[in-house]
Amino acid sequence: MAAIEARFDELRATLEGAQRIVISGHEKADGDAVGAVGALRRHLEIEDKDVHALLLEPLNTRYGFMEFGRHYEVYDEARHEALLQSADVFIMCDLSSWPRLGALAGMGEREGVTTVCIDHHPHEGDGPADINLVDATATATGRIVWDYINHVQGKVDREIAESVFVSICTDTGWFRYANTTAAVLELASILSRYQLDVPEIYRSIYQSHSTAMLRLLGHATRFMREECRGAFVWSLIRREFMEELDVDRFDVDPILDVLRMGDGVQAVALFTEQVDGGVSVSLRSRGVPDMNAIARQFGGGGHVFSAGTTLPANTAEHDIKSLVTVIRRTLRPD
Repeated sequence: MAAIEARFDELRATLEGAQRIVISGHEKADGDAVGAVGALRRHLEIEDKDVHALLLEPLNTRYGFMEFGRHYEVYDEARHEALLQSADVFIMCDLSSWPRLGALAGMGEREGVTTVCIDHHPHEGDGPADINLVDATATATGRIVWDYINHVQGKVDREIAESVFVSICTDTGWFRYANTTAAVLELASILSRYQLDVPEIYRSIYQSHSTAMLRLLGHATRFMREECRGAFVWSLIRREFMEELDVDRFDVDPILDVLRMGDGVQAVALFTEQVDGGVSVSLRSRGVPDMNAIARQFGGGGHVFSAGTTLPANTAEHDIKSLVTVIRRTLRPD
């Protein structure tokens, strides 16, 4: 803890001298990315900083209830190039790999801007930025942001509490995963006192699926494959089916949750074809196999329990077979 607190102080000194700050999260921002960006943006706004939150896509409708939804912009090169050129500090949340910033990945190579990484994913080295607040033991990136705000004795209001709550509730699967500790539940209790409508947050995130999403769920379970006597299940969602339903993007978590409901399931994989022919891969396990280690073999990363990657179009079919084989062999090494 002492090591990251020293970096908290380094970040505070950097932000105190900054005129303009830009914050972003990874592509297809999930609850933790959205929550971390939202909480830090609001903290810096309270500190009277010129702060801008940029996302690479519109906020997912699951998080439409958040106050943060009124305080971010979707990145557009023509509209935001001048903003990025004038930024003193650029902060990336919930990722430690520049390529996962998509169109904003070039911020890592710009001169005159101090880069900051706040993340809880395991990775090699200290981190990709000038200042790295990386703690792989943290439940969520939003938790690191919360600890930073408390370290600098920042004011906490409902918007910050809501954002941090979204971070921790989504990265713990609504307090069901192994990373749900007594400290996490204690923090959830503290945050809920800021007039959060906890039942409505649950409904918005986990019970507000469209008809198209429900059909995608049925499609994924219908074509589910079983390996290793049911210990490993996986499914592939073809692009043509998404086009038939007029679905451009969707949350994979509800599908993954259903796939791993089977008795004896230890690992699940969901492959989703993209417009460019590539395949997005989402991996979950109960700890064995180590999904982060497997995803890293295919250019991705994440956690032991949850990881992902994107397979390039020209090798996607081959890579799917290879990835399935790796998981199969990990579960049945003989």
